[in-house]
Amino acid sequence: MTIYTAEHKLLMQMLHPAKHQEYSDVLSSLGLYMEKEILPLSPKLDTGEAAMAGPRSALLKQGMSLIPFPAEYGGLGLPFSVYATAVELLGTADASMALSIEIHNAVAEGVLRFGTESQRQLHLRGIISGRKLASFALTEPASGSDAGNMATTAEKRAGEYTINGSKMFITNAGEADVYLVFAKTSRGPSCFMVESPRAGLKFGAELKKLGMRGSKTREVIFSDCRIPEDNLIGEEGKGADYAKEILHGARIVVAALNVGIAQLAYGEALAYARKRRAFGKAIADFQLVRAKLADTKIGISAGRLLYLYASRIKEMGGDYASEASQAKVYATEMSLRACDEAIQIHGGYGYTTDDLHRHWRDARLLTIGEGTSEVLRMLITRRELARSQ
Repeated sequence: MTIYTAEHKLLMQMLHPAKHQEYSDVLSSLGLYMEKEILPLSPKLDTGEAAMAGPRSALLKQGMSLIPFPAEYGGLGLPFSVYATAVELLGTADASMALSIEIHNAVAEGVLRFGTESQRQLHLRGIISGRKLASFALTEPASGSDAGNMATTAEKRAGEYTINGSKMFITNAGEADVYLVFAKTSRGPSCFMVESPRAGLKFGAELKKLGMRGSKTREVIFSDCRIPEDNLIGEEGKGADYAKEILHGARIVVAALNVGIAQLAYGEALAYARKRRAFGKAIADFQLVRAKLADTKIGISAGRLLYLYASRIKEMGGDYASEASQAKVYATEMSLRACDEAIQIHGGYGYTTDDLHRHWRDARLLTIGEGTSEVLRMLITRRELARSQ
């Protein structure tokens, strides 16, 4: 399967006419690597026959996380739309690895935007080069979409913070070298960098999941976990604002990831429809099967354009919160439909073949994570009502 296609190349030419060849070369190189090294491994990552750590580290060394970050910190300094497209390609190769790296890079963006120069030098270079694996710790056992209700605390005394509480459903937990942690101080929700290993930092058992099984998801537990006061990111009391800003960008990337999942399911459905015969002809010749394939293709194209549109607004410095949420809601729900139709086209084989229904299982998470569809619909309407005043 070709991951980086002529459609992607044309979009790079349309979005970045002056440098499209340079950007296309980066994406083509990554796409070829993913086709050779990641895509064949994906079923084994799902079943646990292979571990993600080695292949993920190798992909990071290929420059996957360097794309959107400034050259002064070792990055490539390319547009966000190039990075989002790279995540789409990785979503096609393996969704769980794409999720792991999306979270990793969200932490890097948080450090870049809200950290001090010394924090950037200490953490950002290591994260984007792949020397350090990062994790984003916001959600709690009783606090998901309602992040303002977090119970984890950080008490400051004698030049350090003591963190107590727990975070739930945390991607890369137990593997990561650094955690971007949100906890309440006397001034409100705040943001901290916590290095691992550290006394008072522990992890729950790995959670069993419907999909995204290649990535590790665990509870992160803080029990009198002490960190230097210099580990505060930004200002006390502004952590909720920082989390929102980081998540706006992450939602674009999650949308791209889901377009990648849908593209994989669509490619398998298209190939099967060509070869499967019923009533004397290929099922691709039946009108209703063709309608399913057409609707899926339309959805993929629309999802791709939505995430690229949001990416371009972000690149230009505009307010992209609504557009990022629109892209995420549409692409995640579209991806589920695409995977469901692929199963339907495969018939009984779709229901009994692990490697096909894996795509649906992977896609199912992402109408929940990084902002549920319900909450994002409220955000979209609130932003659009404010714009129309």
